[in-house]
Amino acid sequence: MDIKTYISSGVIEAYALGNLSSEESSILECVMKNNAEVQAAVLEMQQTFENLATAQAIEPPSHLKAGILKKIEFGNPEKTSGKIIPLNINNSEKDTNLTIPVWMKAASVAVLFGLGYLIYEVGSKSAQIEKFAENNTTLSTKITSLERMNSVLMNSKKIELKGVEKHPNLLAEVFWNENNQVFLNPKNLPAAPTGKQYQLWAIVDGKPVDMGMYDPNNKSLVQEMKTVSKPQAFAITLEKEGGSPTPTMEEMYVMGPI
Repeated sequence: MDIKTYISSGVIEAYALGNLSSEESSILECVMKNNAEVQAAVLEMQQTFENLATAQAIEPPSHLKAGILKKIEFGNPEKTSGKIIPLNINNSEKDTNLTIPVWMKAASVAVLFGLGYLIYEVGSKSAQIEKFAENNTTLSTKITSLERMNSVLMNSKKIELKGVEKHPNLLAEVFWNENNQVFLNPKNLPAAPTGKQYQLWAIVDGKPVDMGMYDPNNKSLVQEMKTVSKPQAFAITLEKEGGSPTPTMEEMYVMGPI
């Protein structure tokens, strides 16, 4: 078993979210016992989700208890006593005034406070659950995207583009596969100056073919470019923003044959 492939397969994320079948969970737990790297990855993912849940926790406001107590007439005999009228009235019976015991008033306050806090807790927890579900969906989408990209790159040929004579220390990577997909990792290319942009080229039958512009605002480490079949090499030049129909040879930064 390739441990790194197994870790990046998404099984650990599914385990941490409780979405793994009992059979798959048993397999993973068995692997954890015998592989420290997998165990560390599982613990790290569980800690990530725990930190996310903690970050979303909401403390009840300090004014909640005072607000509930304010609405209760507590400790005032004139407001907490009343007249009891029996259902069956006999002429010989007299009206009786009963005073609610202090312990009963205290118990009522405790119950009402508890009920108010419970209502608040349910509301806040619902908001937390909704937010957590939203974050979970976003995280799952990112994981799915990373898994897809990882699968594509693992089945692609990696071409190293090394710095030309004017830029000997620069390096970039291109990934090209049988579906003619091309992905660019700029590695250590410096940020393009204002008004300029890096442009990728493929050499096909000895001629440069535009493969698109590198977008510095793209947050992905590896950016998908245009498709091409039967390339012989790839190169990157620095062009005016938006690109050029032909490469500016004196502005070539890196190049690499397949």
